[in-house]
Amino acid sequence: MFLALLIAAQTYGPQHLPPVIDAEDPLVDAAGLVPGLIVDLAYATADNIAGRALYPPDAKCLLRRSVAQRLAIAADALRKRGLRLVARDCTRPADSQRALWKAHPHAGAVADPSRGSLHARGVAVDLELADLAGAPVELPTKFDAFGPDAAADAPLPDGPAKEHREALKTAMHAAGFRVNPSEWWHYSRLYGWRWPVAESP
Repeated sequence: MFLALLIAAQTYGPQHLPPVIDAEDPLVDAAGLVPGLIVDLAYATADNIAGRALYPPDAKCLLRRSVAQRLAIAADALRKRGLRLVARDCTRPADSQRALWKAHPHAGAVADPSRGSLHARGVAVDLELADLAGAPVELPTKFDAFGPDAAADAPLPDGPAKEHREALKTAMHAAGFRVNPSEWWHYSRLYGWRWPVAESP
């Protein structure tokens, strides 16, 4: 019965679920809720697809409170495997979304800013992994490395990169997130379009 209800919810859910009221799920600093979270925002430096910093150097990882709470569940599961979450992008202001769209307007690579992305709603987070000491671990590709190898289910030889990608996927799915099929690092809350576009942090 539970499985049937789950399948029905996934099939019919988004259009039948009510929108989330902004004040009921505000943006919070995820670092205060997610144990061991390393915040290393790619767009706070010039080393990104836009070629320039889009955020101030002290930018925080802001997420909807419910999203940060679920991320904490994933972080706890990964810690038991000797891993920590590294946040590469969190809530993305509208002007930054427009800059990314202008820099990389290829179909599917960056969400059309006119629609408002899941990042703009505060319900998506881009993640890498580190060991418990904070050192990066091997992963399939660099963050924002668009191409077939970046797909969430891209074939990989057995080894650390595959092991880490699958560990991240398992922990995030169990915590209530879905992965972007084209980007192994991009996770969003189920039915994320129910949330309104967040006020620019």
